Amino acid sequence: MKKIIVSIAAGLLLFGSQSLKAQLSVGSDGLFIQNGTVFSTDGLTLVPAKDWGLNNLKVMMSPAVVIWPRFNSIQRMYRFSKPVTFEGEVALSFQDIELNGNEAKDLVLAHSKVTSTNYKDYTLVQESVSSEKEHYVGQLFTKPIVFADLNAVSMISSSTVMYKDIEANNMITPNGDGVNDVWIVKNILQYPNNELKIFDREGRVVFSKIGYDNTWDGQFNGNPLPEDTYYYILYFDSGKAKKTGFITIVKEQ
Repeated sequence: MKKIIVSIAAGLLLFGSQSLKAQLSVGSDGLFIQNGTVFSTDGLTLVPAKDWGLNNLKVMMSPAVVIWPRFNSIQRMYRFSKPVTFEGEVALSFQDIELNGNEAKDLVLAHSKVTSTNYKDYTLVQESVSSEKEHYVGQLFTKPIVFADLNAVSMISSSTVMYKDIEANNMITPNGDGVNDVWIVKNILQYPNNELKIFDREGRVVFSKIGYDNTWDGQFNGNPLPEDTYYYILYFDSGKAKKTGFITIVKEQ
């Protein structure tokens, strides 16, 4: 593993200081990269284990983000105009400003066979090597992989760990004074792939939203709901986990 880290780091030191050029374009004449040769473009470093040929291909680097159940990906996406098959070392560099809430030490590579911003299309490389100091994440692929998109995200261990930091307020006082007027769920913005449903005592849905963002003000179809206690269900990761509880609407005088 030490040998892998050294060769990846060397590639970044040689090429990482180049200014971002937006894209690499390979024409019909093709591009041949000999095995073991360090190849880098816009912070993406590749060291093929076998001779690698490319043609009629564009590689774009953009600040695109993939939305995951807890952490969004870093704000750096490498997008190939068509899927490529690769075997060898892959590493991408990043800047602190691109972390997007992730911890550099926890980053792992994520790759997709198709062009997509849906996290379900991506595979996490759990054994990725990351360096907080040198700002890169990489891995040696000993078997060929196919990818069209490459980025990185923090490792997610389990749903128990993922959602334990969700804390929901149990009361709102929507009187327009700017204090406690909306229902706040602490840390909900870290889980954009959520779905909220709020029910009254009769089990009727009085509010629902995919991607709840701390904006519900106790209304149903534009009308204030009466003072009462309501039941909520917050679903995460397409229903794989959920949090439930009660919200009381208080009409302060």
